[in-house]
Amino acid sequence: MTVENLPNVGLGTWLLTDFDELKHAIQTARETGYQHIDTAQVYNNEYDIGVILKDLAIDRSELFLTTKIAPMNYKKHTKTSVHQSLQRLGTDYLDLVLLHAELNKTLNLSAYQALLELQKEGIIRHVGVSNFSIAGIQDLIEATWVKPYCNQIVCSPTTRSAELEAFCLSEGILLTGYSILKPYFTPNPFYPDSALTDTEKAKLDTLCKKYDVGIGQLLNKWALQHHYHIIPKSSNPKRVKENYQLDFDIATSDMSIIDEMNRYSAAEYREDVKKWENNVTEEQLENGLLYEQHFK
Repeated sequence: MTVENLPNVGLGTWLLTDFDELKHAIQTARETGYQHIDTAQVYNNEYDIGVILKDLAIDRSELFLTTKIAPMNYKKHTKTSVHQSLQRLGTDYLDLVLLHAELNKTLNLSAYQALLELQKEGIIRHVGVSNFSIAGIQDLIEATWVKPYCNQIVCSPTTRSAELEAFCLSEGILLTGYSILKPYFTPNPFYPDSALTDTEKAKLDTLCKKYDVGIGQLLNKWALQHHYHIIPKSSNPKRVKENYQLDFDIATSDMSIIDEMNRYSAAEYREDVKKWENNVTEEQLENGLLYEQHFK
């Protein structure tokens, strides 16, 4: 059966660049029931994923495949880069293509319109964004009258932008959360103040014991109950399986305990978004990120 809509749980592949580890993770994920694989042009593993999907003889119609356009491709190379992603992934269509980060209004719109044109051609089923603020999304909607299918954003107990979340849900824009578990172990490198305190970790550990689940299961379920789709990343087969085993419900009072750990706002998110724009040079925008298999 063809997977037409974004599954609730998918396999994230950021930093999974070791071929054998990636193959084992994908194989375990498929055996467990995953139907979504999330990658990106800057992850440098699209080609490997394509080889693995072919090696494992995975039916393309039973898989929802997402990739993201590298920000340096927005200005001149969006369409070319999509065709290269198709070749690397060994497929003739993509279920979802996202703009990986919000840059300035002109660049965002140029890339977004290019993706909408490719959608009309039938090689992209859904077009969305990642790491976009409320203002960035509103600019796209006002210019094109087309809402993004989803917004993939950071979501953890300490980095949950409730205002952005509420906006997307009210507009019918799906949410995909990433780095949900990260602050439990170490601060998210993009959000230095995201580390959980020892007291907060103790509260989470108590909830894990209450529900008889691991910390990954607890926080993934917490995100799902906030209407996020999730893409947990792991190369550990045990963790890959656990991340999919979420057949329990967190009580409202316990959800509140986790929610109270948040220390993030839409305003701060907008400021963080600017970091992406500032890190892309004019030379990179001219040259793009174009490659056949892997880039150095």
